[in-house]
Formats: sequence, structure tokens, C-alpha cells
Amino acid sequence: MAACTPPPPPPADRDLYRALRAQWTHEDKLVNHRLMWLILSEGLLFTAYGTLSTAKLHWLVFGFPFFGMAVAAVIGVSIFAVLAAIDEVNQRFERAGLAALCELSPGRRIGDRGKWAAQALPFVFGGLWLLAMAGAFGQ
Repeated sequence: MAACTPPPPPPADRDLYRALRAQWTHEDKLVNHRLMWLILSEGLLFTAYGTLSTAKLHWLVFGFPFFGMAVAAVIGVSIFAVLAAIDEVNQRFERAGLAALCELSPGRRIGDRGKWAAQALPFVFGGLWLLAMAGAFGQ
């Protein structure tokens, strides 16, 4: 008995799949870029803060935590915006019924766990700046 293979999808479905996949890949790369911006900028700010905390420039020691929290917040908002855009692309994919061609992304449960670091890092850096601020005002 011969194996049954499904007929190839119509060209319009293939084109829509490719377009949605390209959009999903673009948004996924944006998450990566924004996480790198966050990690690099916060690393540079913490390095500068550590250098300044040993100097006698107290006004900068008080101001850096505010700036660090602002950077974490702005980049965090942009990360959450990209994650929402990825969810929207996934919803369009599901509504179009293209799962028969190929899955667009990992399953919901795995994909959601993959987002944890991107969602948590802005808050982690913000919390570290709060600790730095507490230390600056405690001196």
C-alpha cells in the first residue's frame, strides 16, 4: 500500500506563509537586538557608575541610577512591543489556517518560556539600579 501524501498547498498559501515567516523572523531578530542594546548599555552604565562611586563626584553617583532605570524602562517597553508583535503574527498565522504547511514557531508553552529572559531582564536591571540608588543615598 502506497503512502498517502497531502497535495501541495496553493501558491497563495505558500506566499502568505513566507510573508508571515519573514515578519516573524524580523520581529525575533528585533528582540535579540534590543536585548543586546539593553545588556551593553546597562553594562557600560554600571561600569561608569562603579568608576564614579570611587571618585568624589557625588551628584553623578546620585544621577546614574535614575538614568540606568530610564534606559532599562525605555528598552523594556520596546522589547514588550516586539513580543506583542510576534504574538500578533502568530495569531494571523493561526487564523489563516497555515499550520498544515509548517509550524511558524515553537509551541506556545516552549515559546512562552523562551520569552522569560527578554521579559525579565529590564526589571532585573531596574532592580539593580534601585539597589545602587539605595546605596548612594545610604552613604
